[in-house]
Amino acid sequence: MKRILLMILLTTPLFAAPSPKETFSIWGRLVDNGFSPIESFSIKVFQLNTFTNQKKIIQDFKVADNNGEFLIKNLTPETYLIEITVESYTRYSIIKTVGNKNESLGEIVLQNTW
Repeated sequence: MKRILLMILLTTPLFAAPSPKETFSIWGRLVDNGFSPIESFSIKVFQLNTFTNQKKIIQDFKVADNNGEFLIKNLTPETYLIEITVESYTRYSIIKTVGNKNESLGEIVLQNTW
């Protein structure tokens, strides 16, 4: 009987390993008002605390894509402020709540400022 208990104890982990948080992505496509892809732009992603209105930057990167497509990865289910900037175009900002699935921002049309 002691042997059986010892075997059970040795084969059962004493502490359960914490499960990694599942992450999700947001994707979209950036075009100008003529629906041509914008090939180079910057994205900043802020974690947004809706109770205190404070934001904390969690991602800041540049995109170079011939089709104007972007992918923001490794997002946990929370509320984010996403800012997209392109030289000579209007800035795009959106507050997006990520649930338990990947999300699309669709096609985003920016107006040039010149």
